[in-house]
Amino acid sequence: MVETEFILEKLAKYPTFNRADLHLIMALNNVKTTDNIVNHMIKRMIDNRDIIRIGRNQYKLSGSKKIYQFPHSEQVILLADEIIKAHPFLDFRLFELIQINEFVNHQVANNIIFLFVEGGLETDVFNTLFENHRGSILLKPSIEELYRYMTDDIIVIEKLPSESPKGINAFWDTRLEKMLVDIVVDKILSKVVYKGEYQVIFHDAVEKYAIDKNVIVRYLRRRGAYEKFLKFISEEVNFVSKELKL
Repeated sequence: MVETEFILEKLAKYPTFNRADLHLIMALNNVKTTDNIVNHMIKRMIDNRDIIRIGRNQYKLSGSKKIYQFPHSEQVILLADEIIKAHPFLDFRLFELIQINEFVNHQVANNIIFLFVEGGLETDVFNTLFENHRGSILLKPSIEELYRYMTDDIIVIEKLPSESPKGINAFWDTRLEKMLVDIVVDKILSKVVYKGEYQVIFHDAVEKYAIDKNVIVRYLRRRGAYEKFLKFISEEVNFVSKELKL
């Protein structure tokens, strides 16, 4: 197998590339190539974080943009373990409101732990967690109920939209793409994020991290929120970015 370093050196002159480009690079340098070899090379470079996927069959060197990863609190990691132990086949995602502190001017003081659970099992999970989290867990609350019973690190259980993107390091983690969609379209999350911060959140997220547009589009379509998101980008995010041209 051809050395990864050799391929990365040749890819350095490409702003973005696809599988056909990689085929061509290898052929021009007298390297035997097949579809399987190219697919294996791409997987290896992604796993090593040498490249990032920015769209369907579109890649770029990781360079200055990182893959978003949030160092979750011990409480959230223990919560994930608690859920997996009780419901080993459950699909769920966890998101901490303090994750947006990296992107906002006014820091979040009271953390909210959003627990998105696959449809139909929200009550079962609530009952599982209630005893250990009595007084700090709510099942599908209204925004008024959330503010009425708010405590720091309160757990809010909501329905997980089908085919929600899985996390990169842990399936239950929330990808940046999901976060950007949810703060716009989720009925609770969209109300606890200060509207005046939206522009800086999107700007900083796009400037600092790799964004996969296909992940955003698929998730928006599953949520039935594609047009709403486009309208939001047009009206609230006043900068042009290819990552947000859907």
